[in-house]
Amino acid sequence: MAGEPLRLLLADDEPLALRRMKLALQSVPDVKIVGVATDGVQAVAAMCELRPDVALLDIRMPLMDGFEVVNAAGNAGAPAIIFVSAFDSYAVRAFAAAAVDYLVKPVEFDRLARAIARARAALRAQDAGRRVEELANVVDALRREMRDREGAHFEHEFWIRDRGRFLRVPVADIDRIDAERDYVRIHWDGRTLLHRETMSHLEQKLDPEIMLRVHRSAFINWRRLRVVRRDDRGRLLAVLADGQEVPISRAYAQRVMAEMRQRGVG
Repeated sequence: MAGEPLRLLLADDEPLALRRMKLALQSVPDVKIVGVATDGVQAVAAMCELRPDVALLDIRMPLMDGFEVVNAAGNAGAPAIIFVSAFDSYAVRAFAAAAVDYLVKPVEFDRLARAIARARAALRAQDAGRRVEELANVVDALRREMRDREGAHFEHEFWIRDRGRFLRVPVADIDRIDAERDYVRIHWDGRTLLHRETMSHLEQKLDPEIMLRVHRSAFINWRRLRVVRRDDRGRLLAVLADGQEVPISRAYAQRVMAEMRQRGVG
């Protein structure tokens, strides 16, 4: 990267914020804006196609927020991520100690210059794997802060990348979700889709009135549940409307049965 300008991707749905960012970057040496996105889906596509060195992502964007962009894009060359938001919190301090940074709107020009310098240093000093790990920790901190401030907030839909396109998947229409290594497999509309997400993160995003966790590796949709039965070995199984049978682990059995009694299911 020595001798080459730092390649930047800007993602923000506010035209004024984008103009201010571009103006501020004019005073930062050795940088080049290689792409601009105005929603989360565009941002993911740009990250995967352009492989920028640094991505400046607004947290609040249409279609996908900044957190979902990072998850959906995977490593995408492991760019240094700088989040930009009007959301001011203690998590800002967490970024100050990490390899990435966090800017509060309206972005001050000198503060942006320092963030770019921090990103440049991180790219020199750290390998991609470590940057991805640090970014995951920071995203977790931000999510916790946002939940604490705003109360429970559940996702109503996911935008899932599938064969070069993005599918809108309403949570209420999902049949079940299974863990699959570093991904989850979403069963929806007669197909299965891989989504880069962890089960623990999903549990925070999913409304328990819609999706019920029945196993450390499985969620089911309440509306698809028809009966709970025991197999020949005495294991509990959740039987869905299409005949799928999902094991209910001992750790979740008591909670599932209590919820069923309360709802009058089965």
